[in-house]
Amino acid sequence: MEAEAQYAEAKRLYEAGQLDDALRAFEQAHAAYVAQDDAAAAGSVGNDLGVVYYLAGRYDDARTVLQNALAAFEKLGNVPGQAKATGNLARLRERTGDKDGAEVDYQRAAELFHQVGEKGFEADMYRALSQMQLQRGRWLEALATYDRALAAKGGSGALRGFLQIPLRLLGVK
Repeated sequence: MEAEAQYAEAKRLYEAGQLDDALRAFEQAHAAYVAQDDAAAAGSVGNDLGVVYYLAGRYDDARTVLQNALAAFEKLGNVPGQAKATGNLARLRERTGDKDGAEVDYQRAAELFHQVGEKGFEADMYRALSQMQLQRGRWLEALATYDRALAAKGGSGALRGFLQIPLRLLGVK
């Protein structure tokens, strides 16, 4: 089966909830694109493969393939790909206990999503970062970050105004 068809089958299997079969199909599609020296497609499939590895609990494999996908996207200048891979790495780092690395990656992913106008994903990254900051006892940073999430989505003016009161009182805004 050629790479494109294998990739389509992998996505179909994933959507059908057949994680083990999807994993094998993503691995085959990724290997085929690597063999074809198609860095863009290998990066895209690698990003998806990293997510499936993550869901399967194969964190080391996920980290390796996501870092490779990110490197490919950086080399190609593919900012949307960089944003997705960085966001996926952030979630992986958070799950595996690398809170500092996760915060850096969430911030970077939000900035990259902002560059490409993906407001929904930008807001998602800021919300995840805000939640981590809150869990780590940094409530003021969490509040400021959540405000950025609302701003990215064009959030409620009343809620943003309410959230900004303590920030203004403390000289943050």
